[in-house]
Amino acid sequence: MNLKKYLMVFTCLVLTYSCSSDDSDELNGAQNTCAISKGISPNQDGLNDNFDLSCLADRTGIVSLEIFDRNGRSIYSKANYRDEFAGQSDEGDSLVTGTYFYTITFETEDLEYGSSLKGELYINVEQ
Repeated sequence: MNLKKYLMVFTCLVLTYSCSSDDSDELNGAQNTCAISKGISPNQDGLNDNFDLSCLADRTGIVSLEIFDRNGRSIYSKANYRDEFAGQSDEGDSLVTGTYFYTITFETEDLEYGSSLKGELYINVEQ
C-alpha cells in the first residue's frame, strides 16, 4: 500500500537565542477532499445524471461498486467503476425514485474511508 502520495510531513525548526528545538506533524492530504454525492437525478440534463466517484477512482482505484435496493437485493454491480451508474439496474431497467444503498471496494486503502465504504444514494427520477 503506497500512502506516501497522500502524506505530507512538515518540520519546523525554531531557534531562540542559543537554544533550538524542532517539532513535526503529519497532515493527511486526503481528508475531506472527495465529496461523495448523496443523490442523482438521471434525467439527461447534464447535472447529477450519474454517480460520480471520479475523485475516489483517481485517488485509490475502485475495484467494485455494488448498489442494493431497500430489501438488500443487489441491483447493480460494476467492477473497475468509472461513473457509469445513472439509475439503471444490471439489466438496463430504470430504477424508481427512492433511497438505495451502496458498497464501494477500493483498490488501495483510502486514508479517509479505509478499504471499503458503505452509504446511501437517493435517486430522483422525474416523471
